[in-house]
Amino acid sequence: MHAYNIRDSMSMKAAKTGNDTIITKEDIGFDLKVTWLAIARMFSPVAQDHGVTVTMGFVLLNISRENGTPATKIAPLLGMEPRSLTRLIKKLEEDGYVSRKDDPEDKRSVRIFLTEKGVEQKKVAKANVEIFNDAVRKAINPKELGVFFNVLEQIHQVIKDNTPQGKQNGKIKS
Repeated sequence: MHAYNIRDSMSMKAAKTGNDTIITKEDIGFDLKVTWLAIARMFSPVAQDHGVTVTMGFVLLNISRENGTPATKIAPLLGMEPRSLTRLIKKLEEDGYVSRKDDPEDKRSVRIFLTEKGVEQKKVAKANVEIFNDAVRKAINPKELGVFFNVLEQIHQVIKDNTPQGKQNGKIKS
């Protein structure tokens, strides 16, 4: 895994200049995005060594081994657009990681199941995610990590409240 320091990234951000506002270290969305990109860059070489992308690995992690997962449930879990997921599932299917089967509970829907190759790849992805999680848990005390997850839940709620369905007069609620 490659070492990454978010503060290094933040120092690359410009400060406010004149009347133009450039992203600063106080930009929550930017910091979340930079952090996610750093995580993806960290996982990318491992994923590539196993013939997948980071996104493919995260999709595999979210498919139930025993029961499969309804295709319609995967995109929201990962914050993906359904069209993007459809292309990704097609690629995973072509590469032999997943198969599609009609959903016995809803004939209009399909479930995505892991193949044996998909099960093996999911094990690799899970092991690497666990290594990262362990490293974070060793570096950050449990109380701070609890606050972090609480804040993430609150940010998700702000996002939910400010999606097109939740906006009031086209403005973000504060």
